[in-house]
Amino acid sequence: MACPPPGDWSFPSNHSVLAGAAAVALVAAAPRLAPVVVPAALLMAFSRVFAGVHYPHDVALGLLPGGSVAALAVVVAARPATAAVQAARAGGIRPALRLTGPGAPGAASGAARNVPGCRLP
Repeated sequence: MACPPPGDWSFPSNHSVLAGAAAVALVAAAPRLAPVVVPAALLMAFSRVFAGVHYPHDVALGLLPGGSVAALAVVVAARPATAAVQAARAGGIRPALRLTGPGAPGAASGAARNVPGCRLP
């Protein structure tokens, strides 16, 4: 068997790196998706071995850096992203409110004022 051309190496599997990163990011954003997302990422990684384009260690070690970098990105970006979303909501501009979602229940309607022990400025 001939060696692959330069730049066409199989270690680690790019598909597995992306699957691991996507799984970690999606689970961080919506933990309820974990029962679907994690098996899907593992299935994608396994499919590369099943198709014969990677060895098992190619995909196993592809999931690791993908998931690790995504976890680090989530930790690093969480605070600035939260601040940006809060600023967009505070602006009260309709497109910004639509893009940033509903936020905390009752926060926009003033319902928090009726909660015992809750002091708002």
